Amino acid sequence: MKDAIEADEPLKDADTGFRAEMVTLLGKVKLRDDEAKARAEAEERNRNQWIATIAGGALLTVGALVIGPALAVGALNLVGFGSAGPVAGSIAAGIQSAVYGGAVTSGSIFALCQSAAMGGIAVGSAAEIAAGIAALGVGAGLL
Repeated sequence: MKDAIEADEPLKDADTGFRAEMVTLLGKVKLRDDEAKARAEAEERNRNQWIATIAGGALLTVGALVIGPALAVGALNLVGFGSAGPVAGSIAAGIQSAVYGGAVTSGSIFALCQSAAMGGIAVGSAAEIAAGIAALGVGAGLL
């Protein structure tokens, strides 16, 4: 058959054209398969990224809820709201003296801050706070 193809010029041209079309067609099939594989891999990466984002956000939220009260009480203590009342000579004592005098009204911001500092906010144990910090770290890492 090879001899017949080589001997006949139009047949030889048709064979060459056919071979070129086959190579082109096989290349297109390979490209299509590669594109489908790349699309599937991209979808998998997007799905994994979405899951990591949701998990990271949830961990950040949980971490903030766990350590938030401890941070709030710590901040209140820094400005002078103590477990037994305003600390003498502190910012809180200065505010009480300047703004409220001796009559702090119930429900005022000052009263709420003092109440929180005196145990009105439930602060977790050291282990819970450490877990909250770990959750914040992991959550931030996932994001």
